[in-house]
Amino acid sequence: MVPLMYALHAKGMGLGALMAMTIGSAGASIPEVILLKSLFKLPMIIAFVFSVLATAIISGYVFTFFA
Repeated sequence: MVPLMYALHAKGMGLGALMAMTIGSAGASIPEVILLKSLFKLPMIIAFVFSVLATAIISGYVFTFFA
């Protein structure tokens, strides 16, 4: 993920968007959700994905405003 982030930043993508993309793609990836499906019921998986994406969005804004 780091080489991809470096290339996108070199092309001009903002740090906030990069951070949000990194957290969102690593935290709520399809293989991870499939793995969690075998452990938890659907409401718990939805809550997990929602919290990961909310964290990604909030951290993206924080990096945009303070970096």
